[in-house]
Amino acid sequence: MKTERISLFIGIVISGLLTCLALSYFSYKETPTIQRAYSPFLETLEVLDFRFNDLKYKFKSAKTSEAPVAMIAIDDDAVREIGRWPWSREQMAEMTDRLVALGAQSVGFDAIFSEPEKANPGADLKFGQVVEKNPDKVILGVFSDNKFDFKPYQDLCVAEAFLKTGGDQIVKLNPSFALDESTNVIDDLNWNPLFETLFVNIQNKEQNDVLQHLGKNSAEELTPYQQNYMNSRKSQALFEYCARWLTSTDDFLAPEIVTNVTPLYLDIVKKTPELKDLNFEQLSAKIKSSFKPHPIPQYGEWTPNIPEIQKPAAFTASFIAELDADGYVRRYPLFFRSGNKLGSSFIPSLALQSYLLSGPYRAEVKMKSSSNGTKSIDEFNIYDTSTDPEKKVVTYPVDKSGQMLINYYGRQMSFPYVSAKELFNDRPTVRVRRNVVNAKTKQIQITEKEYNKSEFFKGRSVLVGATAVGLYDLRNTPVEANYPGPELHLTMLANLLEKNFLKQWPLESKAMPWIILIVGVLLSIAWAWMGSLSSMVVFVIALIASVSFDLWIFIKDQTLVHSFLFYFTIFSAFFAIQIFKYFTEEKKKRELKSTFSKYVSPAVVDELLKDAANLKLGGRRERMTAFFSDVRGFTTISEKLSPEELSRVLNLYLTPMTDIVFKNSGTLDKYMGDAIMAFFGAPVKDKNHAEHACRCALESLKKLEELQKTFAEKNLPMIDIGIGINTGDMSVGNMGSNIVQNYTIMGDSVNLASRLEGINKEYGTRIVISEFTYSEVKNSFTAREIDRVRVKGKLEPVRIYELVCEGKAKGELAEKLHLFDQGFELYQSKKFSEALEIFNKTKTMSQNDPVSELYVERCQDYIESPPPLDWDGVYVMKTK
Repeated sequence: MKTERISLFIGIVISGLLTCLALSYFSYKETPTIQRAYSPFLETLEVLDFRFNDLKYKFKSAKTSEAPVAMIAIDDDAVREIGRWPWSREQMAEMTDRLVALGAQSVGFDAIFSEPEKANPGADLKFGQVVEKNPDKVILGVFSDNKFDFKPYQDLCVAEAFLKTGGDQIVKLNPSFALDESTNVIDDLNWNPLFETLFVNIQNKEQNDVLQHLGKNSAEELTPYQQNYMNSRKSQALFEYCARWLTSTDDFLAPEIVTNVTPLYLDIVKKTPELKDLNFEQLSAKIKSSFKPHPIPQYGEWTPNIPEIQKPAAFTASFIAELDADGYVRRYPLFFRSGNKLGSSFIPSLALQSYLLSGPYRAEVKMKSSSNGTKSIDEFNIYDTSTDPEKKVVTYPVDKSGQMLINYYGRQMSFPYVSAKELFNDRPTVRVRRNVVNAKTKQIQITEKEYNKSEFFKGRSVLVGATAVGLYDLRNTPVEANYPGPELHLTMLANLLEKNFLKQWPLESKAMPWIILIVGVLLSIAWAWMGSLSSMVVFVIALIASVSFDLWIFIKDQTLVHSFLFYFTIFSAFFAIQIFKYFTEEKKKRELKSTFSKYVSPAVVDELLKDAANLKLGGRRERMTAFFSDVRGFTTISEKLSPEELSRVLNLYLTPMTDIVFKNSGTLDKYMGDAIMAFFGAPVKDKNHAEHACRCALESLKKLEELQKTFAEKNLPMIDIGIGINTGDMSVGNMGSNIVQNYTIMGDSVNLASRLEGINKEYGTRIVISEFTYSEVKNSFTAREIDRVRVKGKLEPVRIYELVCEGKAKGELAEKLHLFDQGFELYQSKKFSEALEIFNKTKTMSQNDPVSELYVERCQDYIESPPPLDWDGVYVMKTK
């Protein structure tokens, strides 16, 4: 009972600890990435959770998407035919113009045109003209790899600082994107005059510093690369000055800047009733406390397209791929942030902007604030703007940072792929490749079909991106390594269009820790009181049930549950309890074995310890061999020895004899004073039990010779033994009472073995075996038949044999045994005179042959006084 209680305690402790970990972990996961406090441990746990969930994708069948999308692939074929990427802007203009003319719903670029084309100066303008002609069809790409983690109050400066050098070129007020977010008094202030003044003063100072550093006289002399460097310097300087000016009294600005800015700054504060009476320190504290971490990822220093292309564009979208901590792409951010200026500071992703143009739709992000003011995304709704009033189309399951789980359709090329080279010919058809799931075999196969160009592209949202291996736009995903980056955007676009999305369990962060606790405790209770096999069965059933349900809701309901800690709890509790039980039970077994091995065979102990059922009363019927040995004249010997000397003699004799029994796979039943009772063939079944018993007997005689020499040297009494062996059916098992039990054998076959041991005294032999044992060993051992006897208590006579040696007898011994067999046959045929002659010969062939001497006497007696006519040659034993 103590073991069970400790096992339960272990299970409850593990479940409790992992529940506490789950509370921290799910709280960590619920917190938007930008708001999280860095924790290497929880981040590692999240990676393990991600990798574990990746296994679920392996069980999900590939699916053929019917979404009206297509990839215009800058693939290896296109690069070989058209030339190295990037291509001329003139070619991009031609390709874009053709796609729009063919009826494409939108054309999005997973590429950026950040530098002018030197070889063909007019090409940029041509591309810009195509963009200007189709403002509602073309989506330009924009990129940044500068993910910022500013203090919340510094957001006020980000949009001004990092978009001022070209912000109007990158992001315009997007009518298809709205943010429903509460503001505070600091947000509502008009900071523009201050920023404008700061910008004018700082950009002049930074520009002069850069020009002097580069040895140039004017900005017109700078190369595009140098121009970008100067803009970056201006942006960084403006941000630093702005952020510090708002929250610090440090004297870091040039005197002329301070002079120009201070009146504007005081004027801003003066017009606000809540702020007008605050001094600078109070205002600084107010600014800091008014801003809380924003959940949407923030980027700065966006790389813009050149003005000729960017200015005429109505829509710009980001093609940033957010990587998880292990470098895999599982989630897709639908929008990004650059500062906190509503509307113009939020940049949609390429997939989202393409989806909005397919409607026409409008996206609305609803924010909420916790009791401490921390913001998070509450809802992400899509409205159809073609109706009046607008109609909500769908609410997408984004996390608090505005990210959606990517619902992969399968391996790469899950969507129609059109090589870009197909758009530079006048053929009326287009070759389209994609992976398609065979409806019958469920296997994925690449298909290539010809479609009419106009029919294929009409109404499709297409993305232009590089898929050629040499361009290295490849990502790791749960479904495939080296997944083309552009197809990530296409996959999410298809998810949005088909409303085919993965979702997370809304109650996961609240419910999962308590599920872990309840399941862990319930299973611990079961495992604490169950045996190893039953516990394993319950463990397997619990595991199969959990995995089946987990996969079912993932595949059928498309709900992804972060279940790593749940399974970890089951595994940890199970193995901890089993390991504890194992070592506890093993300790008990070692103690029990150490104790009982002194009394019974180790094999018996092992059998008892395998299963508690072996300790129950009762036996089973088995064909086995019983073995009895006894010291001759022990009573007389014991009378001559003191108790101490008697114990010494017995120990010297019984120890090696018992070792011989164990060595030959025998089981020691008991010691009966000087006698040894053993059996062969149980508890471990042994088909050669008779042979092992005979070998044990012969080795016992050999050992006896050594003991006799030892006894003589120590002046101890000389001892001799007799052994009886019989094979037959007998009952074997744990017998006795509920208080005292003994693993033993019972039955007539056992009694016969005991009688045979006593028969040795009549015939002067040492080892007597029955005819039943002889029939089992006659091919391996040599024995001579010495009589047919009717033992006391038995009616049927039994042939008895003296065991002589293992293997075939040789030389004089073989000749003697052959003669004895002849004499025994004559004796059984009542030819006593002829038998007498032979027995006299066998008697003289060895110095000591009590059996021959016995038959000489019997023959002489029967010659003088013949037996009755019905004499059957059976000798009747008068004693046991």
